[in-house]
Amino acid sequence: MKILIADDHELYRDALSILVHRLGQDTDVHLACNFRELLDLMQAQTGWDAILIDLNMPDLNFYDGISQLTKDYPDTPIIVVTSSEDPNDTQRALEAGALGYMIKSMKSNDMLNALRLMLESGISIHPVAANDPQNKPLSEDDILKALTPRQFEVLQQLCEGASNKRIALDMDLSESTVKLHVRAILSALEVSNRTEAAIKAKQLLSTELK
Repeated sequence: MKILIADDHELYRDALSILVHRLGQDTDVHLACNFRELLDLMQAQTGWDAILIDLNMPDLNFYDGISQLTKDYPDTPIIVVTSSEDPNDTQRALEAGALGYMIKSMKSNDMLNALRLMLESGISIHPVAANDPQNKPLSEDDILKALTPRQFEVLQQLCEGASNKRIALDMDLSESTVKLHVRAILSALEVSNRTEAAIKAKQLLSTELK
């Protein structure tokens, strides 16, 4: 797996490189300290499996930059790794074509599992902006639409009282992957546990069917 990391902070760039190497022994990591260097590396070599990019780098208007990368390298997933928790940045990055959006303050194992999930399954992982006080409250329909198809499947099983182990077996996923989906669902529904998620989901689904 060949991955390009672009971040102007050397310490974090090196730390992320160490983490990414844990994806597998055959992981080949390349580093760039600005957007220009990222482009030079992309043009000089082929076979990239993913780009991990910070939003705040020299030479980068992140929206235009991600849009350009998406256009020039449509088969290469772009994953934002940044310190910004601004929901507007999340939304703009996804609109520009990023597959995922991760916060630098995430626990290393959570970030590693999220990266593995995105790269292996193409599932988008990103913070949900529903709980941002500056945003308008999401409609019931919007809350359900914020879930990926896989997350929606997991949610349906939660409503049936299935355990993580049962869901993992039924959906042919690892339990760690199921836990990531459950965490994303709890965030999207703005609840703190599986029981609350099931109750709220049933309410939303019953409303949608009316």
